Amino acid sequence: MNEFSTSSWRARAHELGLDPQEVKNVSSRYDMYRSYHQERGSDTLPLDRWYRWYRVEKLSDGHAMLAPPEPGCSVGSEVVTDGPIVTEEAFYQLLLQYRDSR
Repeated sequence: MNEFSTSSWRARAHELGLDPQEVKNVSSRYDMYRSYHQERGSDTLPLDRWYRWYRVEKLSDGHAMLAPPEPGCSVGSEVVTDGPIVTEEAFYQLLLQYRDSR
């Protein structure tokens, strides 16, 4: 793992106001998705298409904007926001940066 790359994606996550662990979690979900389908001989979506699908699924769950933040989340209840904390594209670019650093 490249130490500079690691600090770069972490620094970018903090600039965006995100918990770096969330980036790792989403990356891990993609790895699990690929592993599951590849073990069964199924085709898998490339990361960009999977991420679009993942975002739609998360938003359709209905809890994305209604549930309180998880304990330890970088977005506390005192934060007032009218929309997403970060754009889909900004998070995707951060996800790519993290995956390139591994």
